[in-house]
Amino acid sequence: MSNNDPPTHAVVVYHKSPFTAALPWVAGLIFVTLMISPFFESAPGPFELCSMISVLAIFWIALLGILITNEKLGTKISVNPNQSEISVYSRGLRTEFKQDLNLEYHNSDCIVNRVRTESVTTRDGGSGTATHYEIHLFRTNRTHELIFSINGFSLSKFKAKRIAKKIAHIANLQHHKKPSEIPQQQPPPPEAEGDEAIQFGTILS
Repeated sequence: MSNNDPPTHAVVVYHKSPFTAALPWVAGLIFVTLMISPFFESAPGPFELCSMISVLAIFWIALLGILITNEKLGTKISVNPNQSEISVYSRGLRTEFKQDLNLEYHNSDCIVNRVRTESVTTRDGGSGTATHYEIHLFRTNRTHELIFSINGFSLSKFKAKRIAKKIAHIANLQHHKKPSEIPQQQPPPPEAEGDEAIQFGTILS
């Protein structure tokens, strides 16, 4: 088998450890802690100092509680060419990988990147826009199923395209950067219909 040929066994095309996913949140809270630590020394009294430490401790406990109970921090996407299946798994810090999605694909399907935006409400009551970079499995009848979605910075767009290309390569499917690139099904040529009509008329005569 050459390097360009798809493998015949299940291949992990994307893997994100839950510990890696939790690291930015923990690092951010450590940074905030270091930023406000000088104010502890300038606290006017023991009550104010205890209040500041209590608030910080509440943030730490809340964040760690969210991270520990989140069972979808880590993600794994695998493609099995033998079974023609695309599988998505997720896990938390204290759980093993569990299958969230299992899609069976056909040779006529294709992998497509798609950008979806939605309006969200910010913490201060204002409005904003959230961008999701999605990977879809499109069928020949134009129906599609979501495989994976990433929201965040512009780097997520390139990550979604890279994952989609890898899925398409392993599954031996076509990849399109956006739904508008999917070729439309062509109707049968009119010449064929005309030939059939002439043959039918000849038989009757």
